[in-house]
Order: sequence, then C-alpha cells, then structure tokens
Amino acid sequence: MSFIKRRHFLQFASSLLATLGISQLEIEQQAIGYAEVLAQNTPRKRALLVGINDYLKVGDFQWYPLEGAVNDTQIQKELLINLFGFQPNDIRILHNQEATRANILQAFEDHLIKWAQPGDVVIFHYSGHGSQVADPDKVFDDKRVSTIVPIDSRLPPGYPNKGGKVNDITGHTLWLLMQAINTENVTFVLDSCYSGGARKGILTVRSRPGDQELLRITDSKIQLLASTEEQKYQKQLMSRLKLTNSDFVKMRQQGVPKGVMLAAAKRDQSAIDTRFADTPVGIFTYTLSRYLWQQTSSESVNQVMVSAADTTNRILREYFPTSGIVQQPEFNVKQGSNNDKKIVYFTKRKNTPAEAVVTKVQGNQIDLFLGGIDPRSLKAFGRGATFTVVDNQGREQGQVQIESRQQLKAQGKFIQVNRGIIAAGTLLQERSRAIPSNLTLDIGLDPSLGQEIEQAKQALQSIKRIQPVPLSQQEVQYILGRITKSYYQQLQKLKVKNLPEVGSIALFSPAQDLIPGSAGIPTEKVTDAVKRLQAKLKSLLAARIVKLTLNTTSSRLLVSAAMQRVDGSQIAAESFTVRGGANKIPSRTRGTAPQTSNAQKMQAGTEVQFLVANNESHDLYISVLLISVDGELTVLSPLPGNEDVKPVPAKQEIQIPDRDRGENYKFKIGKDPGIAEVLIIASTTPLTKAIQLLRTLAAEQPEDKRGLPVNLDKEPAEAIASLLDDLDEGSRGTGTSAIPGIRQIDTRQMAALSITFEVTNDGDK
Repeated sequence: MSFIKRRHFLQFASSLLATLGISQLEIEQQAIGYAEVLAQNTPRKRALLVGINDYLKVGDFQWYPLEGAVNDTQIQKELLINLFGFQPNDIRILHNQEATRANILQAFEDHLIKWAQPGDVVIFHYSGHGSQVADPDKVFDDKRVSTIVPIDSRLPPGYPNKGGKVNDITGHTLWLLMQAINTENVTFVLDSCYSGGARKGILTVRSRPGDQELLRITDSKIQLLASTEEQKYQKQLMSRLKLTNSDFVKMRQQGVPKGVMLAAAKRDQSAIDTRFADTPVGIFTYTLSRYLWQQTSSESVNQVMVSAADTTNRILREYFPTSGIVQQPEFNVKQGSNNDKKIVYFTKRKNTPAEAVVTKVQGNQIDLFLGGIDPRSLKAFGRGATFTVVDNQGREQGQVQIESRQQLKAQGKFIQVNRGIIAAGTLLQERSRAIPSNLTLDIGLDPSLGQEIEQAKQALQSIKRIQPVPLSQQEVQYILGRITKSYYQQLQKLKVKNLPEVGSIALFSPAQDLIPGSAGIPTEKVTDAVKRLQAKLKSLLAARIVKLTLNTTSSRLLVSAAMQRVDGSQIAAESFTVRGGANKIPSRTRGTAPQTSNAQKMQAGTEVQFLVANNESHDLYISVLLISVDGELTVLSPLPGNEDVKPVPAKQEIQIPDRDRGENYKFKIGKDPGIAEVLIIASTTPLTKAIQLLRTLAAEQPEDKRGLPVNLDKEPAEAIASLLDDLDEGSRGTGTSAIPGIRQIDTRQMAALSITFEVTNDGDK
C-alpha cells in the first residue's frame, strides 16, 4: 500500500476522505447486550458520525444531493456496536439539517475532546461532500486547503464567476481538532473528495465545486475562502494548543498529528456515492465495513486498507467499466509512529465472521442488520433467506429466517434454536439465500427515447420477465436509450473503440456505461431495437440470476479456482472459499502468487485455462460458465455430449478445458474490450435438470461442434433456472424449509466462485 506523499496528504481532508422459534417457548433476552459484555475490560470508546444527503443544488452549477451518506453512518454505527463493543449512547450521529457547521464543531468539542483521556478510543466518521478553498497560510504548493461541507454551507452569489466566503470546515480545522483530542487512539474515516462534482447515472461524486472551479476570466485574483468564523475558530484552537502560526504550518506539513486517517480516495480521485440493489451507500464505507464483518481477527490498518483499495477498484471496474472513474482508498498515520501496524480502530473486535446481526428481539420476532452481505447478492436476501445463529465461539445455536427486507434492515423469525439465549448483538452467518423464481430484469426508459417511450414499454413487456420501469429513484439493472451527441463525445474522451453512431438505440448500465454490442443504427425504430436486443436481454437476465448465487465468503464447501496462462503457466487470478476450513489455494500450492486476486487485465487472444480444486472429503459436481463482455452466457463445462462425466473426486483438481473430459477446445480471451467473468459452481448433488438441458442442446449440435463451448442464446434464463432448481433440490433435507416461488441455495451444499478479468487490446494500458 503506497502512502500519500507528505505534501499531498497534508491537505488532510483532501480526499475527505466507509427449536424455540416454532415452539411455544418464549425467547428470553439478556438484560445486558453482548456489546456491553464485549466492552468490559477494554478502553473507553466514543464516536461522532456525520452523514449529509440533503444538499441543495445551486443554480445551474453541478452540485448534487447525495443518497448514501446517511446510510454510511448507520453502517458504521452497527459495525462499531456489534463488532467493536461501542455502546449506543457513546455514538453521536448528526444527519442532514442537524449537520450544520456549528453543530458538527460543538459535537466534536462536547462529545470527543472534553471527554477523551489517554488510552481512550475515538472515531470520527464523515460522509458527505468535500471541497477546497484558498489557503491564506499557503501551507501547500497549490495554495489551497480541502474542506468538508456542512449542510448550511452555500456557494457565494455569482459563483463561479465571482469568489467569496463559504461556511465549510477546513482541513486545517480538522487537523487541530484531531490534535486537541487527548488520546493517541484516534481514527478519522472520511468518505468524500474534492475532485470535481459530477453525476453519472447512479454514480455521484462526493464533491462540491470549490476554489479551483472558479472562472477567473475578468479577475485572476478572485478566490473562494473559508468564512471569517472558520478562520477565527482556527486561531482559537491554535491558542488552546499553544501553537504559533509558524509552528502550525510546519507541523501541518508533516502529516496527521496522531492516530490514523482512512481516506475514500487519493487526492485527485473521486469518492463515489452509488446504489447496490435498493441500498444507497458510499462505496468506500460499504467496502470497508463489509470486509471487517467478514474477518476472523483484529487486523492491522495496513491489512484492512490494502483489501479496501483492491475491492473498491474491483467494484468500479466490474460494475462501471467505462465510467472513467478511479477511486483508490488509502490511509496516513502519524509520522514516526507504527500506527499502520496497529489494529484498525485501535480496539479489539469479535473474532467471528458474520453476514448479519440481531438488533432487536421481541418474542419470536427479530430485527436484523445485514452488514456483511456482498453487494451483488443483496437481492437474494429477502423473504426465505436463512441464517445460522452463532455464539461467541462461532458455535451454531439455531436458525433465523427473513420475512422481509428494506435496504440493509430486515425482519425475521427464529425457526430453530438449539441452546442458549439469543439477544441483540448475536451474530448470524448465511445458511441459505433465497432467489425468487419470478425475478425480472428491470429496464429503465431514458428520456432520449422521446415520444417512443410508450412504444418501448409495450415492446419490452412482450418479453417474458423483462420489466420496463420509470427511470427515477427506482432500482433498474439496465437502461434503454439513444446515443446522444454529448454521450458520444464522452465515449470519445474515454477512447472507447468501435463507437456507435449518434442516434442509435442501445443498452446502458445504471451508471450509463454502454453495454458492448447493444447499439444499432441511427434510423432504427424502437420496436425493431427491442426485437434485436431480445436475445441479449434474456442473456443479461440469466447472468443476473446466476450472479446471485456467488457465495465465496460464506460457502462451507472447500473449493478453489484459478485462471492460468497456458504459456508459462502463470496464475493470473484466483478465487477460493474461506469459511469451510483450511483450503488449498492454487498460488500457494505452486509457489507463484497471482498478479491480483481478481479483475486482472488480460490481452485479447491470450490462451488460458481454469483450475478447479475439490478440497472436500467427498465428490463434488463442477460446472463452469462464462459471462462474456457483452453479457452472453456460455457453458464451458460440462459440455453437451459429455454431461455424464463423473464428479470431481475428493482432494482432486481438474483443469478446464480438459480433453479427458471431452472438452476439445482451447480457451482464448475474446477480442472485445471490457469485463468478462467466469463462474465456477460446485455442488454436493448431481445437477439433474441442468444435465437434461445439456442433452437437449447436444441433440441440436452439429457433429463438428461437439466438445466446444455452448452459447445459451436461445433460452438462457430457463437454462439457469434448471441449474437453480437442481441447487434448490440439493438444499432439501438440510433443514431448509421449502417456500413457494423461492429457490434456496444452501451454503453447505453449494459454492459459487467468480473470476473476473478485463479484456484489453494492443495499445490499451
């Protein structure tokens, strides 16, 4: 993990930087929650969490409200209480209209500074917009200081043609506040930036325009400055800390004064506010929190942030491949300290990994918070999903089933409790997820379709399980629209190859990424476009369904997989389950670490193979699917005509393609640039219905096509439904109760791994 250059970081806020249930017995609650037990014999802890969504856009200048900042504080709160032993009364939260400049500073003084003593643990979390103002002290080379933007800060009249003062809290003030806290165990988590505000579909950059966006046409000396009150407050803090101005400038240039700062992005990058399924969040806060929910020990700041940076980068590349947005979280520690090696948040945590936690118990009914769920599979954690109740040592105590879910909060009931007392703070691990049989692909209709929107709606409704919806705050998986001139120019700037023509109808991601291979000709009618796109829409639906099975972090089966270059046998990427026990990892057994854990860039035409290891003590049935750059679904193994291949024996490894399994092809990376994904599915039971489908496909295949990958282009959703039916039936008899209209996938019966890679052409970097 590379650190921020000293002179850059010291803009500090620069990136600103996220079976009692079915019996008549009553479930008893503990008088003292588990969080209180965890808090005993540990340092005193306090946190101040600030989240602001409701910013007002001023005039025509691009300053947008946010959606996920308030959720960030809820995510952080549940993490601190349920994993790190914070008491609810020791966490102060300011949202929206509460988060004025005066209120933030007063809460900082009263809740943190006046309270803290040496050895205490203090956390300050901010999610909202960041910005920049001119710095009269000229501490840094660009003569600007970064800020966080309270709800009551407004751009001055005439901006960006005129300067003036804003009611921001500057990085200088944040530095002084950190210094004023009377303990070294301080963590700032800052999920914001100042790289220029923008919105792209469901992506919003957490930045308000600042000094660098001023249009200094008539006067080169105009500036955006911190308010008079802010400058006076800084002087008061320096006086209290007995710092002269020159002392402050010198120390400010050396780094954070104590503790550690976790930042959402590097200085010149974006901190992104987005939505996963129905849940708006900051990507950094969600990634950081979920990683901590999944860990089995108290990891160091460095370990946690390396993973957060890798995961954030992977999410952006997989979800938003042509967005042009770069976000790499990073951290900084006090110069000369070893705080990078200290455990994150300077306090120990529960060592049991979890997907959820009980937040309230009332009789047999419970409230849950889903803090450890992979963002791609949130849709599979609605009605019918079940969790295993685990105690402090990770031992199973029973099961909980979800009855309803809204964002990360769910309501459920106990369906089995074996022993012990279940209370708020009890951790839950995934047992089975629930995939609705009638899941649809929701398509937003873009205003660029003009008067053709109604025709597009009717055409899409004629396709089974394709649902047109209004393009607003509602969740959509893809957008149907026309290529506008401005969008064409954006693609040109991003150097996208094979650009579609202006006026052509195409599919876009929710972040307005063009779906490769989806554009037609400019004169095409919308009804003809929908007819042309019908096969692709079905493939995208199938891909959406099968991705809901991904359970690398929660599956109990021991399975590992890797993508390996055939020439030189270099492992390019790998994936493996972590919860079933000791697992043999390809890179470790070969002594060659992959270049990255996932999302590796691969040159078009590169020949690769996939290694799959069954590390269980019993046989496993293995299927391998490819989701291509343009969303098409292909079976790589088992192939039609070879579907009677025996399961992979215990402790054995196979490679795909493998001629011994009748796979008579070489797998070469396709030529179209973009993100492709290989899904490896392992099951303890035979995939009977999926095999029947393969036999049908085999009968339709020409003789010269035997042994080659098969594109599921006819009825891909039905093909995946057959696979899920097999997995659902394999979950029966494991204690999972059937629910009509829901396919349940048990973590003890199935593992679904993903290896993603980015296809690049010659000249791509």
